[in-house]
Order: sequence, then C-alpha cells, then structure tokens
Amino acid sequence: MEFFVENINLLLFLPLIVCAILGFNGLISNRVEKNTLFSISIAVALICLIFAGAAFDYSVFNNMSVSSNFPWLALDNINFYLGTYLDKISVSFLLGSGVLCVLLQVFAFLKLKDTPDFNRLLLYLNLFYFALNGIFISPNIFQSYLFFEIVGVAAYLLINFDFSNRDESKAAIKSFVFNRIGDLTLLFCVLTILYYAVVYNQLTDANSLSYTNMNNVSASINSLMSEPLFVFFCSILMFVIVMKFMQAFIYLTFEPKENTLLSKVILFQNAMITLAGVYLFMRLNPFFVDLGFDWVWTLLVLALMFLTLGVLNKLFIPFCKMMGWIEKYVVESVINFAELLIRAFSYICTKLQAGNFQSYLIYSLIGLVLIFAFVLIFYVLLIKV
Repeated sequence: MEFFVENINLLLFLPLIVCAILGFNGLISNRVEKNTLFSISIAVALICLIFAGAAFDYSVFNNMSVSSNFPWLALDNINFYLGTYLDKISVSFLLGSGVLCVLLQVFAFLKLKDTPDFNRLLLYLNLFYFALNGIFISPNIFQSYLFFEIVGVAAYLLINFDFSNRDESKAAIKSFVFNRIGDLTLLFCVLTILYYAVVYNQLTDANSLSYTNMNNVSASINSLMSEPLFVFFCSILMFVIVMKFMQAFIYLTFEPKENTLLSKVILFQNAMITLAGVYLFMRLNPFFVDLGFDWVWTLLVLALMFLTLGVLNKLFIPFCKMMGWIEKYVVESVINFAELLIRAFSYICTKLQAGNFQSYLIYSLIGLVLIFAFVLIFYVLLIKV
C-alpha cells in the first residue's frame, strides 16, 4: 500500500507516456495497430485506477494524508512550489475520475475504433486524464491553475477533433474562449491570494498558496479587505467555479444537429470538468464560509458578471467572423508571396546553373528562409507597435 502512495506521481507520468507512444506512432505513419495502442492505454488507465484506489484506502480508511513540496520558481520575495497532496478530498476525486476515464476509453474504443483518427482521439483522452489527475493531487492553488490550463487545451482539442465540421469548430472556439476567461480569472485570484499572503503575512514558503493553510489565508484576507471588497473577491472565486460547471452546457449550445457517437464522447468529457469545479469549490470553501450572510450580495455581483459576459458574447460572434476573414486573407497572402519567391529563385537557378535539381532545391530553401525571416520581422514589429 505504501508503494502506491509514495509513487502517486505516476498518475501524472503514465498518461504522458501513453501520449508520447501515440504521438510517436503518428510520426511513423501509424504502424502500430489500434488494438495494441488501446490495450496499452487501457492498461495504463487501470494501473492508475489501482494507484487511486490504494491512495483512497490510505487516506479514507486509515485517516492519513501525504504532502510534499519542492521549489519550482524562486523570485526576490515570492516562491512557487510544486508537489503532491493527498487527503480524503483529493483521493475521492482521483478515484472517481479514474473510473470515469476508464469507462470513457472503453466506450470510445467499442464505438469509434473504426474511425480513421482514433489514435488521435486516444491521445487527447490521455492528455485530459493527465491534466485532471494533476488538478486533484496539487498541493496548492497555483499548481491547480497550471493543470486547469492543460485541461482547457485538451477540451479544445477534443471538441475540435473533427476540425472539418464547422459546428464543432465553433463549439471549440467558444469553449476555448470561455475556458480562458475562467482560467485568467482564476489566475487573478491566485495572484491576489499570493499578494496578501506575502505582503501582509510574510509567507514566502509553501504555505502561501497551500490548501492545508487555506483557512488561515482566508481569515487573514477577510480581516485585511473591506467587507465590499471581500464580497467582490469571493464573487470572482464563485465565477471561476461556475465557469467550470458550465463547460458541458457551453458544448450543448453548439452541439451538432446530428447526435453522433463522437459528440457523446466529447459531451461526457466536458461534463467531467464539472468534477474539477466541485473540487475547486471544496478547496476554496473557507472563503465562502467567511462570507456569512453576505452570500446575497455575492449572488448579485455574480449575476452582474454573467450579464456582462452575455453582452460580450453577443459581440463575440461577429468579431470571430471578422477575424476569420482577416486570417484567411493573411494566410493566402503569405502563401502567394512564398510561391512568388520560390518561382523567382527557381528562375534564377535555371538561368545561372542550367536548372539542375540540386540548385533548384538550394535556392528554394533560401527562399523559404527569407520568407520565415520576413514573417519573423513583421511579427516583432507588430508586437512593438
């Protein structure tokens, strides 16, 4: 039992290894059969489920917890830590997500194994499983934020799996934007908590953002902030959590008219992000407890925030259409420019060196290098402007 708990970090590395195997198989033109790759993936998922079950028995039935931290990024007065934290909450979510991920992979294999890009679907599912495990074993809110970003990327890739489908592409873009709004808001909350922990409490160690110290951090912030400001801050925290709950509903608004098996897999995967929202609510619960009877004002502020988001959403679709037209124009212009340069260099090589294949290749490569240099210079100038 102690072996599984001491090596609980394998819950992160094993799905990543499967992603690497699937990615390498794509580089060698999918020479490995789908059945073999699925066997590897489901075996790893079952091993992770065994680790989660052992951790559940260790924390719940034996009433024990595990915490480890190591410095990851050190600045002048601020230190960021990564590590592992297992308690009754984290192991419960690990076990639940492990069971759901195994069932999702089995369903995808039984129903979608004949899909040409099934290996890519399996890669995205393992990437999502890796990020979900990372959220649940994080010892602090900063590490959870990092894995929330990976969850957002994995969700975008899964929704946009059939990128030739316009409905799926729209749903992927909208999901990605909503994820970025929620995650950037979470980053704002992380930095706010870090500011009060470091500046006022002189916490520069692992306790500054640790879940084990969240009660003290919440009480300190409540005492330092004015009452309206603390209500507003808690409203932002609740906004982040609600955005995670809405992930499945966001996909439903753009779900394709044809209810395919792939759309069911994507919907089930998006619904699993709700687990992350529940987990975040339970970890940040000390802030909501300190609100007391100010919950009414929090709900009012939350309603105003979503009203503002709804107005911005109405402006978002025309903006996407305009940006899509600009993107198409820029891409076509770059392609035409590249073709013009290659033709020019090929003409020069035919005049100077009789047009042999080697000279054509050399001058074409020189042309491509110049194109990349032109694009890079343009990009740098655009950033400076």
